[in-house]
Order: sequence, then structure tokens, then C-alpha cells
Amino acid sequence: MKIAILESIVMPAGHEVEFDRILVEELKKQGHEPVFFVPESFPFKIDYHVPAIYLDGGEAISYAGQGKLKKIWLSILRERRRIAWYDSACQKAAQGLCDAIIVPTNSWRVMRSIRKSAIKHCPVPVLFMFHGIMPSDRARFVNGVKSLKAYTNIHLGALGMQTEFPELADCPNFHTIFPPVYVPFDLKVEPEFHFHEPLRLGFFGQYRKEKNLEFFLQAYVQAAFTQPVHLTVQGATATQEDSDDFERLAKKYASYDTISFLHKNLLGIEWQKELMDCDVILMPYGAERYRYQPSAMLFTGIGYFKPVLQSPEMSPEVLEEFNIGEAVQLDSVETFSKQLEAFVNAFKENAEQYKAGLIGANEKYGQDKLIQRILCILNQSDKA
Repeated sequence: MKIAILESIVMPAGHEVEFDRILVEELKKQGHEPVFFVPESFPFKIDYHVPAIYLDGGEAISYAGQGKLKKIWLSILRERRRIAWYDSACQKAAQGLCDAIIVPTNSWRVMRSIRKSAIKHCPVPVLFMFHGIMPSDRARFVNGVKSLKAYTNIHLGALGMQTEFPELADCPNFHTIFPPVYVPFDLKVEPEFHFHEPLRLGFFGQYRKEKNLEFFLQAYVQAAFTQPVHLTVQGATATQEDSDDFERLAKKYASYDTISFLHKNLLGIEWQKELMDCDVILMPYGAERYRYQPSAMLFTGIGYFKPVLQSPEMSPEVLEEFNIGEAVQLDSVETFSKQLEAFVNAFKENAEQYKAGLIGANEKYGQDKLIQRILCILNQSDKA
């Protein structure tokens, strides 16, 4: 099949870029031909080595660094353009330029655009993927899915650990999809479990205040480790406020020689090297939304064979099934510091358990499983 990936999100860093990479590489591996459908002048962050077909409707829009009023105007403009992009994609599908379309990342608001667009009558199957459904959005999401029930070529897929949606039992175009692991595509290595001396801890990803970095740093410097340890803190910042806060923390903790700060976006091979060089990925983020929206860093840890230290609300189903690390208590700096200390000091004796857990989790959430699920959904349209 020739499958178009319709991408219109201007991505500041890592995981959205890597999610598209998963789609491209695994579709190729399974014998399909991926192409991109993108707005004009779309700013690709990496070269995916597949053709790009440009859509009518204007350029993609970024909200980064914009004030509240400007964001309101941009959201209105973006919806207008999104409808035009969907119309254009539908036309290109009718011209035979693809056999199916995947729209990788969406919010519930996208379903309003679908209803206003010709794409609801698309001659090829279209899968819109939603990365976790928050309880506050669930009713609107469910209503949106039901409003598109009559359009058999439109598929709505909830990507995450949630599998129970009894409200949508009568909607055959609604689907649940497990998230995939992320792997180092560009490195000539097979991810495998190993660790260094000193033990290398890594705090990675897009930095936002909600990620509790200062809380974590306070706990780290209080811990009494019985083996050598080094911490790398990387932050990609999308707003000036987040950038200033990250720099504040880097200066505050500059005197600790076991901590290194890296304030930059990491993409492609540079991102992969930094991740492969660490031994443990730290995710004490403490945000309730991670109970519903799959954390890309958690699934990066799995795919790179790195044990994790994570907040308890982060896809708890994974740790319940696979021993790949620990969920930490964030009640106080002192409590977390003691838990971090115990985790590091017992790491060597628990290493074999982590290795077995990571092997099992990689099997369940493999990228091949994601593409098989997507293809199963897209092929349902042929049988409708």
C-alpha cells in the first residue's frame, strides 16, 4: 500500500518527530510505501528519505512563544487551514496518490474540522490518532467519534493504555491502539541492557515547569550513594519562560561536578547518542495527564533498554506488568531522595530483573505491533 502520513504540526523537538519516523521506517519494513502529505513550506526537522507531497491551504502554524490573544487568533486560522489541508488531501487521494492516510497526532477538536471537510467522504481509509484521552475531554471525544460514525472510511484511534470505552461499543470506526517503543534508528547498534561505572542517570526531553526538575535536583544532591553516579539533565525549551527557568537551575547547581546540564534540542542521531550513553532514564514528572497520555520518554526508556525511575501516574499499567524500574513517591524531597538513593545503591543486584522486564515490554509494545494494528484498522474499510 502507498500510505500518506498527513503531518501539519510544527514540532519543536524530539518525540513527535520520532513518532513519524516510526511510521515511516516500520511501514517500509513491512513492505509498504510511505509518503508525506504536508502544508506548503513545511519545516521538516529531519530527512525521512520519503517523498513529500504539498497540500493546498497555506503554511503550518506554530503557537510557540505566542501570547494568549495571539494564540486564540492562530487557533482560528489553524482550523481554517486544517480544513483546507484535509480537502486537499482528499483530492489527492481521489487522484490516486495514496491508498490510505494516517494523521498521526490529533486533539478532540480535530473532529470538528473533519465534519467541515470533504475528507469525511475520502475515497481511501483515513486514520486519525489521538494520544491519550483525558477525563476532562472524554465526553467531547466520545461525542466527536459518534458524530463521525456514518463515515466508514474515517477511523478514530485512541493511542494509549486505555482500552475500555463502553460508550463507543456501537462505533465500528473507533479503535484503541497501544503506544510503540522508540528505538535508535540511526545508530549502528542493537539496543541491549548494560550499565556503566559510574552509573549514568539521564533526565531528558522538552522541559516544562510541571516536570518537577528542581524537586528532583534537590533530592539528588541530598542522596547518599554508595556507588559512583553521574546525572545528565537535558532540556529542550519551547517558551522563553521555560528557557529562563532551565538556565536558572543550571546556574544554581553548577557547582556539583556529578551533574551536567545540556540546554538544547536534540534530534536524530544526536538525541539517540545521548540516550544510549545513559543507563537509567529519570521521569519524576508528577503530572496527572501522564495517566492517560502515554509518555514518550517512558516508551523511549523501554525501546533503548534503559530502566526507569518514574512518577506513579505515568502509564502505571506498564510497571504493573513489567519490572523495568520503580515508581517513586513525590510526597517530599526527603522521601524521594531516600528512594532515589535506594534505587541507585541496589541497581546492580536488581539488574537482571530489569533486563527481563525490558525484554518483555519491548515485545509487547514493539513498533511492528503498532503498524500491524494500524494496517488492520485501515484494511477494515475494504471489508465495510
